Amino acid sequence: MAARRLLPITEPDLVSYPHLAFPLAMLQTDSEAQRWVYSNYVQLYLSDRTDEMMMDFFTPNPFDYFVPILHGSPRMNRTLVRRSYPSFAEFVRVSIDESYYLWTHVDEYYIPGTSSYRNKSFPHGIMIHGYDDEQRVFHVVGFLSHQRYGSGEVGYDDMEKAYFDFEPPEWKAYTEHSILLKTYPGFLKANAFNLRWVMEQLHDYLRAKPSDQRMPAFELQLPSSHAWGMAVYDRLQERLRLNIENAYIVDHRSFYVLWEHKKMMNRRIAYMAREGYYLCSSATMEGWSNLEKQASLNLNLILKYWMTRDPKHLETLIDRIDRMKADETLIIERMLREYEAFSSRGTA
Repeated sequence: MAARRLLPITEPDLVSYPHLAFPLAMLQTDSEAQRWVYSNYVQLYLSDRTDEMMMDFFTPNPFDYFVPILHGSPRMNRTLVRRSYPSFAEFVRVSIDESYYLWTHVDEYYIPGTSSYRNKSFPHGIMIHGYDDEQRVFHVVGFLSHQRYGSGEVGYDDMEKAYFDFEPPEWKAYTEHSILLKTYPGFLKANAFNLRWVMEQLHDYLRAKPSDQRMPAFELQLPSSHAWGMAVYDRLQERLRLNIENAYIVDHRSFYVLWEHKKMMNRRIAYMAREGYYLCSSATMEGWSNLEKQASLNLNLILKYWMTRDPKHLETLIDRIDRMKADETLIIERMLREYEAFSSRGTA
C-alpha cells in the first residue's frame, strides 16, 4: 500500500452547496464527464419551508439519488466504518487506493481553519481526495476558511476526532453517512452530450413547470412547497417584502445560486461552441452574459443589506428582480426559438 496518494481535483463550476461542489470537483477533471455536467444543471427550484427557503439545481446528486456516472455512489455509516477498520485513516487509505473520493461528514469543532474550530460543534460535509502517511495529513476540499469553498489539509489525529467524536443530531441524521465517489468508465464512454435535454430543462424553467414528475419511481418527493424555474423570482420577492416587515429572514444563499445558475449557462454556451455541439447567436450569448452581471449585482445587494440592515437595499432588489425576470424571459424565448429552427434544419 502506498504511503501517499492524491486523486485529481479541480475548481468546480458550482460551489453553492457540498452536494454540488464535491461531485463536480472530481467530475470536471475528466473531459468525458463534462458532457454529462453540461447536459445538466439547468432547472432550478426553490423549496419554501416555514422558516427558511433553499434554492437549488434540480439535477441528480449522489446525496439523494443513484447516479450512474458516479458508479452508483455507495455509502457507509459511522458504525460500520468503526467495526470494519482499525482507524478512520485506514478507511480513507482503502477508499483512496480504490480510486474513491470520500465525501463524509465531520464535526468542524476539530477542523483547523473553520469558523467552528475549538468554538462550537458543527457537523458538516468535507471531501477527502488524498492522504500522506509521512506528513500524516489528508488532502481535502470543503467549506473551510470563512465557510467558503476551498482546499486544504487536515491532520490524521484531528480528522479521527472530527469523524468519531460526535453524535449526529436528529435533524442532521444524514451526517451519519459517508459517500464514495468515482466515475464509471463504461457510462462515460457511452454518455453523449444531450442538447435536447438541455433545451427541455430550459423549457420547464421558462414555464415554471415542475420537473420532478418525469420518473416518479426514482425522483425524491419532498413535502415542502416548491417554486420552479421563473417562479422562483416571484417567491423571492414575496419573502423580501416579508423581510422588510421583519416577518422573515432572507439569507444570501438563494441569490448566490441564482448567480451560479447564470454563470453555469454561460459556461455551457461556451462549452457547446467549443466542442461543436451548438452555437448560440451573438444576441443570446450577450443576453446571458448580461444576466450573469445582473445576478452578481443582486447578490452584492443582499450582502450589502446584511451589512447595513438598511431596507432600501431590499426595495431596490425587489425592483431589480422584476427587470431580471423580464430580461431572462426574453432571452430564453429567443434561445428556444433558435434551437427549434436549428432542429428543423437538421431534420429537413
